[in-house]
Amino acid sequence: MTIATLASNYDEVIPRDLHFEMTPENVIRHWFNGDPWTTHWMNAILAAVPDGERWVMNSARRQLSRLTHAGVKQEARAFIRQERIHAREHDEMNASCVAHGIPIDKCEAVFKVIRETFQHRLSDDMQSSVAAAFEHFTAIISSVMLDNPDMFDKTNPELRAMLYWHFVEETEHKGVSFDVFIDASGGGLRGYTLRTSGMVFATLVGLPILIGNQSYLLYKDKQLTNIKSAIKMGKTLFFNPGIMRKTLMGFFPYFRPGFHPWDDDNKEIINVWKRAFEQTGDTHEAFRRLHDHSLAQRVGTQESSNPLRQSA
Repeated sequence: MTIATLASNYDEVIPRDLHFEMTPENVIRHWFNGDPWTTHWMNAILAAVPDGERWVMNSARRQLSRLTHAGVKQEARAFIRQERIHAREHDEMNASCVAHGIPIDKCEAVFKVIRETFQHRLSDDMQSSVAAAFEHFTAIISSVMLDNPDMFDKTNPELRAMLYWHFVEETEHKGVSFDVFIDASGGGLRGYTLRTSGMVFATLVGLPILIGNQSYLLYKDKQLTNIKSAIKMGKTLFFNPGIMRKTLMGFFPYFRPGFHPWDDDNKEIINVWKRAFEQTGDTHEAFRRLHDHSLAQRVGTQESSNPLRQSA
């Protein structure tokens, strides 16, 4: 797939400078439905978000002068603005977790050391490849969350609104880092080799960080032996809705020579949120409409696959 064939996608990325009340009252200790293990699985990811967002921003910025496609350059600039705002809001969320005694700041500090080490040693093209890989994983997780908003029914509405704004914008720009890499690297065999190497690198670095962060946070929260919570998290990650299962399933398609993140076109669901927000300016109302739409779609899918209903 060439960059030129993607020009029709380049009206999607819209930076929305929104601010949410990420206070300790809104971001409670076990903010994900009161469940420690699932909360700390999310915290293990979110600990790296602010510095990670700044890493991918910097990677895109360093490639701007090498971009030849006007659409890619336009969306790269919008992507950088989106990620800057995301980092700011997640700084505040993480600070609220720290206020509850959850040492996300320690996880952030370790990730920053790792990021700085690789940032000084990897070429711009390789950093761009790693950024594309991380954004691919983020897009898959966002897609699962967008399809299953009822997972957050017991989460604080302000925090929920912030997370779904982030999931929507991550989906809007899910192809940008990939296209920046392809445009800057020139594609071809060299580009394919770098792209797949970046995915392997991101997996080998990211997975141990995720496991290590969660284990550390559970230990500090005295929840490592909470077996009931661990089982609940396992069901969420690998069965219903299967966040990690679906994320791992998205690993292998990335190695297809003709792969592109928008092969999985899920604009319909984010357009529900976007239309609602454009009409009301209210992220809570936008979430409610997305929530209702997702549940209606799921019910429709279940009914269409039910042979009893089909024969009725």
